[in-house]
Amino acid sequence: MFGTGKKADKKPAEFSITPRDQAPELLVVAPEAMLRDRELLTGDALQLPVGQRSAVVSLLDPGIAGGVASPFVLSLFNHPLDLDPLADKVIAARAAGFETVLVVAINPTQLVALGQWLDKRAAAGRLQGMRLMIASDLDGVSRQLPGRLKPVTEDNVIRMPATTEVDNPTFKNFFVFSPELHALVARIRGFAANGISRACLLGGPGSGKTTLAYYYYLQRAKGKFVSVNLAAESVGDKAAIKSLLCGHVSGAFPGAGARTGAFQHARDGVCFLDESHEINGAVMEVLMEALDNGQYLPYGASAKQPLECAVLYATNRSWTHLMNSVNLDQFTRLGASTLQVPELSKREEDMIAVVATALAKMVGRCTNWVAPTGLSSEAWGVIRDCRWHGNIRGLVRVLESAFVDTATLKGGDNLIRATEIEAGIQLWEPKSHHSHQIYSVA
Repeated sequence: MFGTGKKADKKPAEFSITPRDQAPELLVVAPEAMLRDRELLTGDALQLPVGQRSAVVSLLDPGIAGGVASPFVLSLFNHPLDLDPLADKVIAARAAGFETVLVVAINPTQLVALGQWLDKRAAAGRLQGMRLMIASDLDGVSRQLPGRLKPVTEDNVIRMPATTEVDNPTFKNFFVFSPELHALVARIRGFAANGISRACLLGGPGSGKTTLAYYYYLQRAKGKFVSVNLAAESVGDKAAIKSLLCGHVSGAFPGAGARTGAFQHARDGVCFLDESHEINGAVMEVLMEALDNGQYLPYGASAKQPLECAVLYATNRSWTHLMNSVNLDQFTRLGASTLQVPELSKREEDMIAVVATALAKMVGRCTNWVAPTGLSSEAWGVIRDCRWHGNIRGLVRVLESAFVDTATLKGGDNLIRATEIEAGIQLWEPKSHHSHQIYSVA
């Protein structure tokens, strides 16, 4: 077993970009201990395509200078906290016009260190051009590697405020490592750049719809981001929902002062309507005119206002459920293009990042507990194979439960075991539940 979490004793060597035609197609960067058996690290052993040139070096080897121009660089079981120089040179190569991709392969025992590194790189704006892999041995790497040798077209993280509408210096990270999420992010950016101002984000609970709506807002680069949770706000009172969305004038009802509604507050930015399966009844009546004619009337006002903001919806229900919740005439007035958020269970690399950073945060809060450093191979297998109906939210709840049990009931075991993950799944991610049938799945 490799990659048990020990950092290198020496400082990695400095290196620079060299011509593309002098670089191997895959550069394998491995710990010194692994280089004693170099025949295990050849292209044939790693199941590379026939004829693809590869080279093997140590992270401390000055010869690594020729590798950053390679299309792919494989960091093989190196300690994550030693990877800054290599990752920086990959970014420099990409900035110079190369398409270099860094594939970081770690052992599941190294997950906490990986999470610490990912959070640090994200905060510094230095998380680009990467793919992730978890394996316990070289056979596991060779099975997964062909699927990782693909271009990376997007940054690996979306940074957004912990609260989107209140001044707050705290940011959270939404990781974008999987090709499926790269494709969605590119589609959202295309929507913003080409004037698509109505869109519906479909995805299960906890899949990241709010973050992706905020990413659309960042790409639109106008106005404000205003979020309305319709499940929390809709009380069947048309006056209340009209006031919330359209605002009201002073004196609209006894004792009322003027109120700026969500549409006006957003200006030409984004009004995000979360839990949009609640678009029915009074909510639909208020939205119909605004969405159909691009104007709205504040409650109690005599003059209409133009609707300048983009309107994004989000729901964890299926499109069929939405269609059946209102009549077809009302449904078509929504006029939205759809953005399907892939389920976390289909995005293994994003799952790795979520597990790593969630564990790192828990470790950072520990005082007198002996905090786990990662997962056993069996525990990672349980996580990888779980359906995760609750997506990121469900996975984090399970990790919290398993972390606490490991730190308090297992005598400070340095690894979270499969039994703790399975116990957490029973609590927070049941395999069968009546609500599974109503969620959007992709």
